[in-house]
Amino acid sequence: MLTLKKEIIMSQQVETQQQAVGLLIQAAQIAQKRGAFDLNEAGLLAEAINLLVPEAAAQEEVTEEEEEAKEESE
Repeated sequence: MLTLKKEIIMSQQVETQQQAVGLLIQAAQIAQKRGAFDLNEAGLLAEAINLLVPEAAAQEEVTEEEEEAKEESE
């Protein structure tokens, strides 16, 4: 699976600033999955990513709230 993700990332072309930021975010997420960062570093990177992509952070919060509500109703 990691090889597939690596191929997907490496096949992308970076032509805009938005694409560059997206690619850097993907690289940080992959590095985190591989254990490249300790807890404090991961937290700081997550905050930085949430500043760059606030709608993704808001969507994650909504999803977490929905899951909690679903669990409570069961």
